[in-house]
Amino acid sequence: MPDTVHALLVATDGTITDLHVSVNDTAQRAQIQQALGDDAEALRYVRRPDGSHTAALIAESRDGQPPNLCAAIALHFLLGESLIADIQGPVIFAGFNRQGALTSLTEDAVRTIHTASVIPAVR
Repeated sequence: MPDTVHALLVATDGTITDLHVSVNDTAQRAQIQQALGDDAEALRYVRRPDGSHTAALIAESRDGQPPNLCAAIALHFLLGESLIADIQGPVIFAGFNRQGALTSLTEDAVRTIHTASVIPAVR
């Protein structure tokens, strides 16, 4: 079993950072809290027909945070919903399993999120 899971942090400016989050629950919570600047809550869970699962995690307190257009576009591609009004501040995308534990993102999810980050720049 790997010691870390691969996740992506999408900043409000569209910058995407690879995160390697510990599988240890305590360390994982601390790393995610540090990346988001607050305790995390799940914005959406995406269950794909291919069996892969992706979670979008955001800070519990988002007041005053700018919208995250890149994360909203990524969720639109992953989920088929438009959520721009709900997404403020940085967003962490990670895989998850049936037990609810975080897992590494699939390559397809990574590609989708990276593709979504270039769309606002194309305008």
